[in-house]
Amino acid sequence: MATINNGVIGRASGKVGAVIASSWKSINYLKGLPKKRTKGMSEEQLIQQDRFLKISKFLMPITPILQVGFGLSKTDKMTPTNVALQLNIAQAVTGTYPNFSLDYSKIEISTGSYLNGGGMEAAVDSGILSIYWDTILNSLYKTKADDQVIILVYSPEKDEFMTAPTPPTRAAGTIDIQIPAHLLGGKGHVWIFFTDRKAEKVSKSTYLGEFDLA
Repeated sequence: MATINNGVIGRASGKVGAVIASSWKSINYLKGLPKKRTKGMSEEQLIQQDRFLKISKFLMPITPILQVGFGLSKTDKMTPTNVALQLNIAQAVTGTYPNFSLDYSKIEISTGSYLNGGGMEAAVDSGILSIYWDTILNSLYKTKADDQVIILVYSPEKDEFMTAPTPPTRAAGTIDIQIPAHLLGGKGHVWIFFTDRKAEKVSKSTYLGEFDLA
């Protein structure tokens, strides 16, 4: 794939013969049309494809969260979602082909150096998920009382995600989330991370564990 600048041909767009011209983030590209595959994929290609599909199926539904969680690590040629895919395919996909699985404890939904909530805990009781974190502010990291706390819950049985309707603040120190009736009785994996109001500072996500949603 070639990269071109605006010149006599102007902005790149569309298909010309065996070449496709396109533009993304003010970068123009020329890319040859893919050749028809004349033979089956190699075993290594099948393995890589299966690993990619395993993690992308999990991450794609939470793209809005990844855009915040990995927004500071994006590059001109990689979106926040692609950065998250690259990181998690390397560390969270386990097992051997064709029976790959996800190690939820190794999945990261954000990355950064912002300070998190210190001694964070979670518990479930009577259909309520309660999460706790430290509210002490740190002058070195310039944490703020109105920092947002992003919480993610995943039910493998239902293949469904849940978040707090409105992100709580660092100053709140705790939140109670009502678990929907259709998720009760299963398991839930919980992650948490912190960000300032403008998402210009983001902490690395913390996996709080697997819980019985009862």
